Amino acid sequence: MHSNHGDVETTGVDAIARELAGEGIEVWRANARTEAALARLFARAARVGARRVAELASPSSREAELPFRALAAELGAAMNMSDRTVQRRMNDAAVLEESFPATFAAWEEGRIAGGHVAVIMEHGLPLTDPEARAEFEAEALLRAEGTTPGRLGASLARLAESLQPRPLAERHKEARALRGACVRDIGDGMAEFISAQPAVLAHAMHDRITQQAQALKNADPTDTRTLDQIRADLVADMLLTVTPSVETGAGFSDGAGGLGAIRGIVNVTVPALALAGVTDEPAELVGRCPIDLATARVLAGYATGWDRVLADPITGCVLAVDRYTPSADMKRFLRARDQHCRFPGCRQPAHRCDRDHTLDYAFGGATDVCNLACLCKRHHVLKGETAWTVRQLGGGVLEWTSPGGHVYIDKPPPAIHFVPNTDPPPF
Repeated sequence: MHSNHGDVETTGVDAIARELAGEGIEVWRANARTEAALARLFARAARVGARRVAELASPSSREAELPFRALAAELGAAMNMSDRTVQRRMNDAAVLEESFPATFAAWEEGRIAGGHVAVIMEHGLPLTDPEARAEFEAEALLRAEGTTPGRLGASLARLAESLQPRPLAERHKEARALRGACVRDIGDGMAEFISAQPAVLAHAMHDRITQQAQALKNADPTDTRTLDQIRADLVADMLLTVTPSVETGAGFSDGAGGLGAIRGIVNVTVPALALAGVTDEPAELVGRCPIDLATARVLAGYATGWDRVLADPITGCVLAVDRYTPSADMKRFLRARDQHCRFPGCRQPAHRCDRDHTLDYAFGGATDVCNLACLCKRHHVLKGETAWTVRQLGGGVLEWTSPGGHVYIDKPPPAIHFVPNTDPPPF
């Protein structure tokens, strides 16, 4: 996503919206700089605390924390914040200052916001090699300045995976062994039920209860519950009324064996050579995170049909899709190309979106992939009922123009991220 705020033709432009957007950018940047200045203060406090700990003679673990606690309490009282919150932010700021200095600088310059910083740290911290982390940070900042924190996460998950020294299959095997469920009380007679699951299962579970919740809402217009409330009720109903059977094996799984029973929708991209066992490139839960090849192969085995995705070897953008069993070819193509709603910043998955004619069919727009894009219901209505406009620039790139005259470029996410090159070297 890229915004062009240069001079544009003002005829028909919503001048107030244009002015508000321009002011909004400046306020956003000022706010980012203020957030960064506060984080720099917390980092300085952490350095002072560390120095005071170092000056202690053989401190116990409790004594070593007291300088930090005292500083956190001082700052918290002055800024009307919990001292625990301040101490946590001191620790986070110290890590950011030491491990991601360029990110801290970009934040201070107002180029990125706190949400971007959190996503960069989340995906960059598991990289323990300094060179790999520095490479990750440089690329992450280039991507962060052109998108929202929500879209940035999936992109950085793939980037971080490509820089990991240990293969995903090995790490996933260890992580899967730690799956579990727990309850955390949150007050007011409520508690959180938390379950750590393999990513494919977790997203499929959420998609399934979302589909079921939507079906219940559609069947009963008088139901006043929100979609989120119905999802929560469905989880409770299913867990408390379904009994696992030792005789049939129903309700049991080792974390992978239940994949064949999934009825939720998950879109998985698997490199053809990896599926054949030629390479060990990871697969991807589209728009979410990398997944291990063993899980991807199990899902592929249960698939009733296959999509072959041909992508540009440089940009990774989808050029064509075909399938060995009959289906709606253009819908599959758009789902593979767009992956999510194509309004700037939106991440609604493509299978929940409408296939919209960029130039309306009623005005002569062709029913062709060059004139179609995935839009969620909210942004489909926005395009049709407000002064927002969009046109296709080729290659799936969309140019959105706001009522205020600002232009935003939205590019389709790459579908292939690792391209094997079997050509001999040019020397």
